[in-house]
Amino acid sequence: MGHLKTLIFYTVFLTSSLDFIECASLKVSGRYEKFLGDEGLYKSTDDVEILTIDNFKNATTNSDRAWLVEFYNSWCGFCRRFAPSWKEFASNISGWQDLVVVAAVDCSNGKNYALCRDYEIMAYPTLKYFHEGFDGNNYGLTLNKGGTAEDHKEHLIKQIIKEQHENRGKQFPDLQPFTGSSIPELFNSAPSEVKYAVLLVQEFGSLLGPSLMLHLHKEHQLITKYTYSNNTELVSNFPTGVLPNLFVINRDTNKVNRIMARSQTDKDIIEALKEYFLQKGISFTTQVHVSKSAVVNEKKQVDDLLRIARNMADTVFQMDLESVLRYSLKREVGSSKEITGEKLQALRKYLQVLEKYFPFGANGKALLRQLSQLAESSDLVEGARIAKLMQEAEKETSQVFSTPPKWLGCEGSSGQYRRYPCGLWKLFHYLTVNVADVEKPHRETNPRLALEAMHGYIKHFFGCADCSQHFQDMAARRQLDQVTSSDDAILWLWEAHNEVNKRLSGDDTEDPEFPKIQFPSEKQCPQCIKSDEWDNNEVLKYLKQIYSSVNVRYLGADTKVIYLGLDGSSNSSAGLSAKDVQVQARSPGQSLNGKMDHLSNGARAKDKAIFLNFYFFLIYVLFIY
Repeated sequence: MGHLKTLIFYTVFLTSSLDFIECASLKVSGRYEKFLGDEGLYKSTDDVEILTIDNFKNATTNSDRAWLVEFYNSWCGFCRRFAPSWKEFASNISGWQDLVVVAAVDCSNGKNYALCRDYEIMAYPTLKYFHEGFDGNNYGLTLNKGGTAEDHKEHLIKQIIKEQHENRGKQFPDLQPFTGSSIPELFNSAPSEVKYAVLLVQEFGSLLGPSLMLHLHKEHQLITKYTYSNNTELVSNFPTGVLPNLFVINRDTNKVNRIMARSQTDKDIIEALKEYFLQKGISFTTQVHVSKSAVVNEKKQVDDLLRIARNMADTVFQMDLESVLRYSLKREVGSSKEITGEKLQALRKYLQVLEKYFPFGANGKALLRQLSQLAESSDLVEGARIAKLMQEAEKETSQVFSTPPKWLGCEGSSGQYRRYPCGLWKLFHYLTVNVADVEKPHRETNPRLALEAMHGYIKHFFGCADCSQHFQDMAARRQLDQVTSSDDAILWLWEAHNEVNKRLSGDDTEDPEFPKIQFPSEKQCPQCIKSDEWDNNEVLKYLKQIYSSVNVRYLGADTKVIYLGLDGSSNSSAGLSAKDVQVQARSPGQSLNGKMDHLSNGARAKDKAIFLNFYFFLIYVLFIY
């Protein structure tokens, strides 16, 4: 046993030491160079400019652009891990190349030794910023290294703002926040041909506004500004909502249009602006690029998931349920300025049923409990408070959501179809079934709990006013308030859904690849239709099977988040119901019915420990004996 401990200690020590040595050394032995080639870690097809001793001086000296240069060593382990994020960063801001260039120098290439020595590169990677007009009389400014492409962008933007404070960086748009108090002031510095202003209202300290200004700097038909939410005199002219808020203002009429992006990323904000200006007949050319390999890999992963999902009929996906919850609470509830009275009662019922029945893990249950307590503790709730809590919950470190904010079973043939409305139907079908799917002693005394939550939500929060009114009219006509059992609640919602499908069949809103039919179809449930009539008993069985918690599929989900708190992890599952623990306690990659879900990511710590123990045992046998 002593031999094994000694072996493990030296293995870890030597591995760490070698990684440090390889990143700190200035030279590479000739015996390694034959494996590296001349290109180093970057290729000419990347958006990273490759600099050498032959072109470095001409590129960076007296340039009208700034240069951000990575000095690296091809065989440094950390440099190799760093390179993908540097490529992604360069692709992301490739539209800024007329302002700043992302570049790299391979110090392990023999001809670059002198260059790296002259700039006193003592560790790898080192990032240097050379401002426009650099005269070569200093070593440039050393920037902090980030771990992701987003980190690199933030460090660059902070440096640009610092440059402008020091009266440099004149080629960049002025990245200071707009401090004017009226809408006309937005156009004070704009040429007469500029007809629109883009304004982002954001929290203090956010770099989204400066980033958006840099991305849009070539769009000469508009002016882009950002301001902080504490600029109350200006912000009072605009609709409120969860920050950040994006607006387009018409110069001639001062008319304000709020722009809703799919997410608060540069890429999605610019896509939303592009769609808006396309409707105005304005060509909008800005794009946020991502690395080609990242695009291919992500598209393949998404396509694979969608292909599998479409072959899994009669299925509810965790990804769809979580995407609905995100949008519902963050965007729709979060956009309400003040929630009081009947609207607050509706929110309380909605949160009550979510807290009890939504298929979350321990941290998700805690979030819903916190939201429910917030709604119960006051006669006035600010939507922004709900939205803020949801924003915090969406951080990966919160371990609340097990899936990304994407659609799977509810994805349409294009972005305008299905998605949120489809997901909302699935959510409430799921809730009605799971309210009923409780043993009688513990069953809700109100069989209409889920239906009333749905009715209140759609009446007060659902963004489509016409749809909301249709549902309210249907609820009155179909006597929702007369439902007397939890099974009847399931069937009431099924009949209501089919009525809506019938009304919208052939409508412009119908996805041509997913026509609205009376469900379940004969193919889905042959026994549900007898002599052209519905057999409600069979329909009820079918709905309970499809929307049961044990039928939720975790395709594309990190199931560790779902059963977080088991196996001795730091988050306890105490306080969860037996059903919650059942949802959490599945084996990795296994659904609740025991079938394997090979796209789930669920390897537990103890599985890894078993593997590592075997690994070290094998080393011990080979090298000691």
